[in-house]
Amino acid sequence: MSIVHLNTAGAGLMSPRTVEAISAFMSREATLGSYETELEYDELLNRQLYRRAARLLNTEPGTIGFFSSATEAWVSILSKLQFPKGARVWVSTSEYAANLIFFNYLKQSRGIRVEVIPATDQSPLDLDWVERNISDDLFLVSVSHIPSCCGVVNPIEALGAILRQSPALYVVDACQSLGQLTLDVQDIQCDLLTGAGRKFLCGPRGSGIAYVSPRLLSRLALNFADLHAAHTDGLINHVAVSGARVLEIAEKSFSALVGLHNALDEYAQEGAAMATEPYALLTGELKRLPQLRLLCDGYAQSGIVSFVPDGMPPQEFVARARELGLNLWAGTAAHTPLLLKDLGATHFVRASVGRRVSVHQAELALEKIRQIL
Repeated sequence: MSIVHLNTAGAGLMSPRTVEAISAFMSREATLGSYETELEYDELLNRQLYRRAARLLNTEPGTIGFFSSATEAWVSILSKLQFPKGARVWVSTSEYAANLIFFNYLKQSRGIRVEVIPATDQSPLDLDWVERNISDDLFLVSVSHIPSCCGVVNPIEALGAILRQSPALYVVDACQSLGQLTLDVQDIQCDLLTGAGRKFLCGPRGSGIAYVSPRLLSRLALNFADLHAAHTDGLINHVAVSGARVLEIAEKSFSALVGLHNALDEYAQEGAAMATEPYALLTGELKRLPQLRLLCDGYAQSGIVSFVPDGMPPQEFVARARELGLNLWAGTAAHTPLLLKDLGATHFVRASVGRRVSVHQAELALEKIRQIL
């Protein structure tokens, strides 16, 4: 049975070439040895990969770091930032729950004050409110570009233009937009941007990317540097690596990074354009189905469309879809609690369209959804 995969927001399907790149590395490890294979791939792992990711985000290779996930990158980097006691922090309504958990711990340890940037009927970020309330005591602003629950797109470039007049640090969680939308950190004017390799980039699990601005890097309290970046005589530490790589852990899944490199290459070759026609077809037809209630339908969205079906738990809906060869996901409102606090349901069905989904596949998906209803 042919599978229609509409769960790219969970994990995209790797291409045969990406799978082959990973398999070739692992086969070489099995015959030659892991350390020896790492040396053979030195140019790819230590230079080409950083250059490719830097081109993707329009930055320099020295500002790029690799981690096992977007969450690991976000948390491990911000954990090295010294938050002043009582610091003001702004978050978006789209904020991922793990990010909010991090800030809640800082409330306990540093007494930070977390304020939510309100939304309007037209935008998930009220930029007029931002302009009215911005002040010099604002320490950090955190925004999830696209939430995990639906395709709402936050205006991160417009927000960055306003924040340029503020000393506040600007953090963007691009987990659901990396590989889906064009991301230029010069236009966004952010200090940190993190994303996952496994989602819309269609790379492997176990890979995450971070852009770290020189301004943020200079303000991080480096409480550890691994052996790829530092050495010690037992008494004094000597850090020999500059740039974002000093934030990495030396031991990585190198096979995942080889796969990520190939996925980045494919993304560059195929272009950043999403399959907008299949997505428009899917969302347009889902709106016409009276048995479904679409989430956040008043906002412009991209890549992800989510709905609550009448008379059927989302988990059952997703299970029945999988039996028909359609991959969807039962999302949970707890992952985006601020945006979905008035949802009235704990779960919903999420469909996400990667760039390789065709119009024909979108039509097949709609047939299967109608069959379930």
